[in-house]
Amino acid sequence: MSTLSYRNLRGYTLDPGFSGKLETMTINETTYRIRWEDLELQPETAGICIQGEYFEVIDIDPASNSYYEAVNLNCIEVLSQNGLTPSEGNPKFHQQFVYTIAMKALDHFEQALGRKIIWSPRDLKPRREFVRRLRLYPHALREANAYYDPDKKSILFGYFKAAAQVVGTNFPGGAVFTCLSPDIIVHELTHAVLDSIHPRFLENTNKDVAAFHEAFADIIALLQRFTVNQLVENQLSETRGNLTEFNLLGELATQFGSAIPHGGGALRSAIGDFNAEGKWERRTPDPTLYQTVFEPHLRGSILVAAFFDALIKVYSFKTQDLIAIATNGSGVLPQGRLSKDLIKRLSQELCNISGHLMSIAIRALDYCPPIDINFGDFLRALITADIDSAPADDNNYRVALMESFRAWGIFPENVTTFSEESLKWNAPDNFTANEQKALDYISEQLSRDIPGLLAVSDREQIFNKSNELQRKYHELFMGKQDVLGPEHWNAFIQKLGLAPLNYVYKDEGGNTYEPINPYHIQVYTIRPVFRTGREGQIIEQVIITLLQKSEFNIGLEKKKIFRGGCTIIINLAKNLCIDYVISKNITSQRRLQAYFDFIDGKDLDSAVAYSESMYDDDCHSTRINFAKLHFH
Repeated sequence: MSTLSYRNLRGYTLDPGFSGKLETMTINETTYRIRWEDLELQPETAGICIQGEYFEVIDIDPASNSYYEAVNLNCIEVLSQNGLTPSEGNPKFHQQFVYTIAMKALDHFEQALGRKIIWSPRDLKPRREFVRRLRLYPHALREANAYYDPDKKSILFGYFKAAAQVVGTNFPGGAVFTCLSPDIIVHELTHAVLDSIHPRFLENTNKDVAAFHEAFADIIALLQRFTVNQLVENQLSETRGNLTEFNLLGELATQFGSAIPHGGGALRSAIGDFNAEGKWERRTPDPTLYQTVFEPHLRGSILVAAFFDALIKVYSFKTQDLIAIATNGSGVLPQGRLSKDLIKRLSQELCNISGHLMSIAIRALDYCPPIDINFGDFLRALITADIDSAPADDNNYRVALMESFRAWGIFPENVTTFSEESLKWNAPDNFTANEQKALDYISEQLSRDIPGLLAVSDREQIFNKSNELQRKYHELFMGKQDVLGPEHWNAFIQKLGLAPLNYVYKDEGGNTYEPINPYHIQVYTIRPVFRTGREGQIIEQVIITLLQKSEFNIGLEKKKIFRGGCTIIINLAKNLCIDYVISKNITSQRRLQAYFDFIDGKDLDSAVAYSESMYDDDCHSTRINFAKLHFH
């Protein structure tokens, strides 16, 4: 085992096309520092794939009926020069680059979450199979597409011939490889990580679900750019420190967007757009868009814009003192380029802010309900996660987020005021004495079980131990315990947003109907987390997610499945007390009716957000098919 902590590998910061422009060629290549893995070449994989702890890169090209020999990242020739030289035409560099960017993004997720990523398992009913490695295929498709496949546990990258138009840096008719875009790699990996944390986010249950998947993946992909200091310094120098002017930091997958037919530049932009006259304009908040735009990518861009408006607000707030010092208090910068020292300090602040916002966004995933996510839920998760991480919030991240979401018309449900106190998820303070007894019982059980889970470090052992605990707590939550008796236990279950076994729905007319199958409570995850907050405090928690489904057949063409559930956050440092219960109530008649209206396409908005072109071929499935969603 090597004693090295990191591996240095070269790659692009933007897209390969930027290496062909004088003004960007010097900033489009960098050396990434990633976690060291031995990448031992086993006899069965030697020359076929790069195989690490989390990923294996397999370079099969079905369209050409061939495969490319794998790069050996451990050989002295590669190690001595920090990896292969960036090259559009070398498949071995393509493999190196996919692995590099995936590992870089994985580190961001694990550092923010405070635990190891366990990929979403294969569902081999009645058991779930551990997936050690996500497969990355650099040349899997000959088409303008790249996507995460949750069944194959793979990310498939396409390549295609650029369109004939000359836009930006594209070469008309030339080959464009999606595996060479860091934005696309991070975007697709983020879908896989989201699936590992919240698998039911793949089910499109409202107008925000598919849009959230796309928006969150874009947010992480764009924020990873801000970790490349040379790129940030260059762009701040070009814009004289002003993020509200056109810059490359907010432009996603520029080469891809230029190369597809009718493309006009970046695939998506977080800060501004080019108008019909070709002039770039800063996007201004429009609170009506959230009520009128429903195509997943366009709707997702609203969330991205709100998030990056918050970044700009914090950046402006934190750098005003630097600008004041540099201008002798006037705040008016002189003409011409800013000094290198000022740019360096501004870029340091921007990189720090971006890193903090990335951590806030990732940690918020643990504070989301496990089903039926919407943008308002995500805002509440952002605020709650950051309150736990940085109670003082001296730099006003939460104020900036609230201000930006408000400006874009994103308002959560069931809050009385648009303030931190109201947006923060509630602690369970309304439980009766008997219900508190149930909470205490769960805490007692966890106090015995969590140490055993903490004692294992191998990801497969963590997976297996977690599965054992999930089966145990499934029995508990299905009511097979006699601590409280059925009446009190059922009342406790309903406080968590779940339904007791004998629950019957009633519609507005007083009619009753019950599910085809009994309610089944699934304990999907039990995961301890240890992370350091923005203000230095240690956060120790256990995250438990409970899911429940009911099936209906009420004279409709196909059976409908309605789900609910909750996320329970338990404080390890405070005697396993429960800090939050974040639920999507399965007994809510309003939720049930809204879901039925959505999947039945009762209005045009639902029909746009619930397009069958986005789903698996199984007519009974509402699961998002990323191959169809991402197809261009």
